[in-house]
Amino acid sequence: MGIDLDALRKSGLLAKLAAGRQEEEYLRFVQGTGFDYSKDLDRVLLSHSKQDVYYVLQGRFQWARLQEYAGRQGGKCDGAICRLPASSPGRSISFQRLGARTMAMATSADDSAVLRLLERSRQEAAMSVPTQPVWMSVPRSILKGDDVLPAGTGMFASALAESERVLLAVGPRDNRFEAILEARCHSREQANAVKRELETATTMLNRALAREKKSPDPKDLSGVLSRGEFRTEENRVFGVWPLEKVFLEQLAGSAP
Repeated sequence: MGIDLDALRKSGLLAKLAAGRQEEEYLRFVQGTGFDYSKDLDRVLLSHSKQDVYYVLQGRFQWARLQEYAGRQGGKCDGAICRLPASSPGRSISFQRLGARTMAMATSADDSAVLRLLERSRQEAAMSVPTQPVWMSVPRSILKGDDVLPAGTGMFASALAESERVLLAVGPRDNRFEAILEARCHSREQANAVKRELETATTMLNRALAREKKSPDPKDLSGVLSRGEFRTEENRVFGVWPLEKVFLEQLAGSAP
């Protein structure tokens, strides 16, 4: 997943996302380190499994204060790598300075997990990523896991479950935002079949809304999904869903 917080900050959305109640632990962290993501963090790349979470962070860090904070929390810094206990029992945070404004970080049961992140980054080829300020590469396990998907998205996820790669991105478009899908399939035939399934899911959703005598609500996920448009290029499927600002504000918990 990638998040361009600087772009969200300039759009005004980050202020809405940061306006909610903040955990006491995070407030102590801000006080102890002088680092506040709403002001100091510009970009995030993250990858996670059920066990570990890895980050590459770009922003403005006060390194000396971060190292002092790690020590006060029962951790230690050994050269460029710092380790400290996480809030969850049996887990640790490890981080390393990569540059003046860049940090690698991991949360894991392994207090040296950040080293695995650095090793993986050397071995794996860089993948092309969307230019939108928020994007996510969605694994098949998520698409097949009904228990972790938002309500109403099951048919759409099922249509994409056998794709080789699924990317979702959110970015500005004219006076609103849009969610963009790119799914890479095994063949042109599979891409056409996925497109038909996505269109069928959209049609069924609109019919369900009509039966309930409801109009698509731009603040609601069903209202967003009901407006999807799809096309194919070779073995890839593309989709676009318009997002009104009110929907994003609702997600942030700041809608009036």
